[in-house]
Amino acid sequence: MRRPQISVAFGLLALVAIVASAGGAQEAAAPQPAGSTFRVLLVDETKTFSSTMRVGILAGVLKKSGIVELSVRLVDVESSGDDPLRAARVAEEKPFDLILIVPRGIDDGTIRQVWLVTRPLEELPVPFREGLALLSGVVDRVFAGVATAVDVTEDLYPGLFAALYVREGLL
Repeated sequence: MRRPQISVAFGLLALVAIVASAGGAQEAAAPQPAGSTFRVLLVDETKTFSSTMRVGILAGVLKKSGIVELSVRLVDVESSGDDPLRAARVAEEKPFDLILIVPRGIDDGTIRQVWLVTRPLEELPVPFREGLALLSGVVDRVFAGVATAVDVTEDLYPGLFAALYVREGLL
């Protein structure tokens, strides 16, 4: 298991480099000012040991990046399509830049995606969008053979959750 962690960490280092070099462009378009950390909420709906271990590796890589202020929520939902934040609303002063949802369906193979939930991509600064692309690669490596990362432009669920969470002030 050590080898995948090294490859994941290497991918995140590239993410750190791109986001750290963003400069003043972030101030105009992103909720966070340039040079600050990005607020990420990692939502884990999974129930199996192997999925939980993958989520743990992903959380560890994000924390070690130094640019992510990470919050993690373990949630219990009836199905992957349910709003994972409905039961226990997240009381936050500031919105998150990204909500990563690892759906319950990953455990039984009914869903093969990890959802990257953000504001519409055109509202995000270019460096943050490039960082999302690299983060997608990291998620793809951590969940290799099980799931791939999809964002608001690639699937309906991240887009629906994004619209809901923007309206509620979470994004």
